[in-house]
Amino acid sequence: MKENNSWDTIWENVFLENEWGKYPSENLIRFIARNFYKLDRPNVKILELGCGTGANIWYITREGFDAYGIDGSKTAITQAKKRLSDEKLSATLVVGDIINLPFENNYFDAVIDVECIYANNLANTKHILAEAKRVLKLNGKIYSRTFSDKMFIGTNYQTLAENEYTAIEKGPLAQKGFVRLSSKDSVKKLYQEFFTIISIDLLESTQYNEEELLSEYILIAQKKK
Repeated sequence: MKENNSWDTIWENVFLENEWGKYPSENLIRFIARNFYKLDRPNVKILELGCGTGANIWYITREGFDAYGIDGSKTAITQAKKRLSDEKLSATLVVGDIINLPFENNYFDAVIDVECIYANNLANTKHILAEAKRVLKLNGKIYSRTFSDKMFIGTNYQTLAENEYTAIEKGPLAQKGFVRLSSKDSVKKLYQEFFTIISIDLLESTQYNEEELLSEYILIAQKKK
């Protein structure tokens, strides 16, 4: 990963070699339901950064919203398009880099990030958040799910900077390339440069008889100016 180029080609192999979940998380469903279910859904535009194979896009489209997704992986976008086509659903899906969004200013009612932006260093992340703000309408909302600094990453990895790692060998982030973990304070400091924060919540669970801790912050914020 290089500054001003957020797409890491390791993810092309990840999507080729792994079977991914096909359904959205309860937290994302709650965000969409609380904020947009009572609106005129076909006119609500929602963009997902790093949409992968389309689990969230599938849900957003089925619920009647105008869904958009962008991902650097051609494989992921191809799989997402096929799933939607098989179910006679449609969304606007593009292959591209989230650091330079191919969309107009003030276009979306919501931007969602489900474990995507964390795969960028701090400099790139600020560019991405500036882009997210640019394409959001005034009072539009961003939902961002990012791994906390308590996340299990084992003991074998390469440290690049504070809370920035690569070559992780164990845990959910193994073989996923660059990883940036975050403390609550760092999440708050970063996002409030661009948005008005509504909430920051911690989501944690364990796996393999509590051997591995999965720890994430879920941030919801709003574009105020």
